Amino acid sequence: MTALLLCVAFLAPQAQEQFDYKLVKEIIDNERTYYNDILKLYLADDPLLRTDDVALIYYGQSYLPTYTGGNDANEKALKSYVATGNQAKMYETAKKILAYNPVSLNALFYAWLSSQSLAKPAEETDSYVKKYLRILEMITTMGDGKSSNNPFRVIVPDDQDHVMYGMLDIENVVSRNLDTKILCNIIGVTPSAKFNSRTMYFDISRYLSHTAKKR
Repeated sequence: MTALLLCVAFLAPQAQEQFDYKLVKEIIDNERTYYNDILKLYLADDPLLRTDDVALIYYGQSYLPTYTGGNDANEKALKSYVATGNQAKMYETAKKILAYNPVSLNALFYAWLSSQSLAKPAEETDSYVKKYLRILEMITTMGDGKSSNNPFRVIVPDDQDHVMYGMLDIENVVSRNLDTKILCNIIGVTPSAKFNSRTMYFDISRYLSHTAKKR
């Protein structure tokens, strides 16, 4: 299948219900040049980048050798610097992560905050937040999160919180449960103006598949 046909299939109007990780994997395995071209547009904050392009970059990351599920040493170090408020180390570590994982929501978010705190150029700071919001918008466009048939799909469990707090204005999480049959985290929430259900579904199948291989 050519890159064009793969793209057309990925862009189908019914993609929310028929989202297929196999198609993403096929592009990564067989159309890497196409993937790399889209990645360049993403890194350059190209305004013409489409939702499906962002989806390919984000979900495609989980099929690359550099994918760690958010559990590598740099990701852990970033969290420790966040906890201590070390802005310089936070910035330095977030940039390290983005060099090999440009879709890390944790790294984008804290690179944005720390770059502001350190008075980095506005162009750099804006780039982090643009990528961050583009990924969140994509996740909440590719699914509605109200059922296991049309969940929000994330490749790192931490990304769930970014979707809830950074995009949907959820203020209160009531419960968190993993359903291993449907490979979803089911999160009970107090509804917000942007999410009018009490139950939120997150497909974390890519993360679960990765951790299963590590056992």
